Amino acid sequence: MRKLKVFLAVLLASLSLHVHPSEIDSLLRELDMSIRNRPQYTLKRQEQIDALQRKLRLSHSDQERYDLYRELFGKYRSYRMDSALWVANQRVELAKRMKNPLYIRSAELNIAEVMIGVAMYKEGLEILDGIKSADLDASGVSYYYYQYHQVYTLMADYAFSDQMKEHYRGLAYQYKDSIISMRRPGSQGYLLMMSEKLLYEEKYDEAIEILKSCYKTHEEKGYSVAIPSIGLANAYAFMGNTELQKKYLAISAIADIQAATKEYISLWKLANLLFQEGDIKRAYTYIECSMQDATFCNARYRTQEISELLPVISRTYENKLKEEKTQMVALVILTSVLLIILLIALMFIFYQMKRLNVARKAVNIMNEELKHINSDLHTLNDKLQESNQVKEEYIGYVFNMCSLYINKQEEQRKMLARKIKTGQLDDLYKTVNSSSFVANELKEFFYTFDSVFLKLYPKFIEQFNTLLQEDERICPKEGELLTPELRVFALIRLGITDSGKIANFLHYSAQTVYNYRLKVRNKSLLSKDEFMEAVQQIG
Repeated sequence: MRKLKVFLAVLLASLSLHVHPSEIDSLLRELDMSIRNRPQYTLKRQEQIDALQRKLRLSHSDQERYDLYRELFGKYRSYRMDSALWVANQRVELAKRMKNPLYIRSAELNIAEVMIGVAMYKEGLEILDGIKSADLDASGVSYYYYQYHQVYTLMADYAFSDQMKEHYRGLAYQYKDSIISMRRPGSQGYLLMMSEKLLYEEKYDEAIEILKSCYKTHEEKGYSVAIPSIGLANAYAFMGNTELQKKYLAISAIADIQAATKEYISLWKLANLLFQEGDIKRAYTYIECSMQDATFCNARYRTQEISELLPVISRTYENKLKEEKTQMVALVILTSVLLIILLIALMFIFYQMKRLNVARKAVNIMNEELKHINSDLHTLNDKLQESNQVKEEYIGYVFNMCSLYINKQEEQRKMLARKIKTGQLDDLYKTVNSSSFVANELKEFFYTFDSVFLKLYPKFIEQFNTLLQEDERICPKEGELLTPELRVFALIRLGITDSGKIANFLHYSAQTVYNYRLKVRNKSLLSKDEFMEAVQQIG
């Protein structure tokens, strides 16, 4: 029947209760931060204790001191058990001096609480057995019953056999009813103890409803949520809901750490849960923190609980560290090898890029040379085209001149034949010896040459004059196409640069050609070589 109830509870929890993983991650990060800030919380609590001790030194009455000791005991309880014991003994001495039996019993209950907290159950029970509930007021009786409940609960946890465990659990259960009967219905103490009773009776849903109500009340009023949170964690643990158990253990642990509570259960239980899930690093951090706080508090039974788990987690954590170290070494070696390979590759790439750069420069140089060659080829081609054009023009001119010359020779022959035939020897002699015959032929030859040349280079005269000083420019007279000077440089533009050849062509003397060239060159704006090169580039 019990197994059926547990199964149904687990099924119900899996269907209706969910917690988002990111919420737990956020809580665990907050818990990690709280653990790192633990010294600050401890300092704050110590400052509160120091303030109470200063008030004690300044107090003037036993009643005031007794009340301050009670407040100081509350600060030391779950913080430092040895100091709490000293305060409880001071309360007993002060109560005896005040001869107040109620105060004496209340202080003795404080001592019993400390004895139970340091796992001295026999001594704690002896103190409790020596006190009669009739000698206590209502709040004292509730406190008295709670100490019995606490000692039997702890004794059940550490009982040697199942029979003894059940015996002590039964005794603790009886005191739950006693505590509930002494507390005001609806109060937080009443509800929290009622939830414990319901958990014992496996009424998990009812217990959770009460604990959630307590959690909400504590949260709204600014109380510590550690107690209702650990109750909810236990309830969800019974139901098998690990995620919600983890959530409320984290909330309880955060509240304990931030309150500088040193005697707690939530953090080391959370460490055990995380250890089972494989979060070794966090588990080790939490269990180590729990052991440090339990040792600081001198809470022996907590130290004993933690010491059973600490070696297992520590050993696993150390093994994990060794494994990570081995992996790190392997990773460093692999990274080093890859780095060496990368360096070699970079050096090879650099070498290849250097070679490529040299090759690229060589290609660029070749391209520049090709550009110059192409330019020269274009220039040469232009010159060849020009030369071809000149050749075509002048071949036509030569053929035409030859044809005209043959016709003239034929007419001359016929004329001479007529004169000889008719006996006109005097006229024949005059014709043969006449100087106007050759002059007319040269004049006609020059006119034809000038016409053909200006047809090829229509802007020759204009461009030639740009090479001369402004007041020395040459302009043909009316009826002339080219002057003798321009005709000399026209032949130079056609590529005939030798003065002797120019003289033969124009029927000038070589000196005359030289004089023309020198005269014009002296009028130039350029040097001799530049002037000649510029003339050859006209057109």
